[in-house]
Amino acid sequence: MPLLNIKDLKVYYTGHGLFRKQSVTRAVDGVSLFVREHETLGLVGESGSGKSTLGRASLLLIKPTGGSIEFDGTDMVDAAGHKDKSVLKKFRREAQIVFQDPYGSLNPRMKAGRIIADPLRVHGVKDRRVVKDKVLKLLDLVGLPASAYDKYPFAFSGGQRQRISIARALSIGPRFIVADEPVSSLDISIQAQLLNLFREIQEKEGVSYLFISHDLRTVAFIAHRIAVMYLGRIMELAPKTELIARPLHPYTKLLLSSIPSKDRRSTEQREKAGGHGTGCVFYPRCDFAKDICMGVSPELKEVSPWHSVACYLY
Repeated sequence: MPLLNIKDLKVYYTGHGLFRKQSVTRAVDGVSLFVREHETLGLVGESGSGKSTLGRASLLLIKPTGGSIEFDGTDMVDAAGHKDKSVLKKFRREAQIVFQDPYGSLNPRMKAGRIIADPLRVHGVKDRRVVKDKVLKLLDLVGLPASAYDKYPFAFSGGQRQRISIARALSIGPRFIVADEPVSSLDISIQAQLLNLFREIQEKEGVSYLFISHDLRTVAFIAHRIAVMYLGRIMELAPKTELIARPLHPYTKLLLSSIPSKDRRSTEQREKAGGHGTGCVFYPRCDFAKDICMGVSPELKEVSPWHSVACYLY
C-alpha cells in the first residue's frame, strides 16, 4: 500500500472581473499519483503547470475541489471535514513541507533554535532540555553548527536558511515531505550540497519525498520516479532511468532537450485549449498534434511496465 495515494485530485479557482465573465482556472485537473515508503517522486514542469498547487493540496494546505488524498490508508479530505481533528493532527505531524523561499518561510524575529523547536512544542513536547537536545541534533543533521541555535535568519546565507527549514520540517519525525522547489533560488554549488543532504536524510530517516522542480536535471538526480506535469495534468509518469532514456510525450522531450518549442499557434488558441479542459492541454505547442488531440483529452495510460503517458501517439 502506498504511503500517499492521490486519486483524481482537482483544484479549481473561480474568478471574474468587472467587464469579464466568470472564468475557471483548472490548476490541478484530475491528477492521480502515489508515493511509496522511502521513495522520492519527482514532479517536474514549467512555471504555472500546477506543481506547487498539487504539492500543497496533497498536504491540505489548499482545499481540493474534488478527489481523494489517502495517507497510510486514511482519506485525509474526509478526515478534514470531521469535528474530531485527531486524525488530521496526526497527519500534520507525519507530513511536512519545505518551501521554495527559506527567508520568506522563516520568522525573522525568531532565532533558529526556536523556529526548529516550535513544531515540537505544538505537538506536546514541553521539556525544554529535551527540546533543545533535539534541536541541536537536527542542526548537526543538516550540517549547521550548534552556534546557529541563537542566531536570527538574517545572519545566515540562503543555503543555510534552507537547512534550517529542512530541520524544522524534520523536527517532529515526519514520514513524508513535500519539497517545493527547495533549491531553485540557490547557487548551483549550494544546490548540489542540499540535494545530497536530502538524499542523506532519506537514507538515515527513511522519509518519503514529493520533490517539485521546474528543472528536470535536478529531479533526475534525486528522484526514483518522475511525473511530468503541464497545465494541471500529468503528461508522463515513469521510473527515472526509463523516462530519461526513453521519453514518450512531446512535452517530456521538450524539457529534456531544453529547446524552445515551435509555437506556431496563437496565444488565444493556446489559452482556449488549456483553459476549458477540452482536448490535450499540450496541443497548441505540439508539432505532432492530430485532430483528435484538439477535441478529446488523452488519458494517462500504461504503455510499458511502470511507464504511463497521456498521448495519442502511443
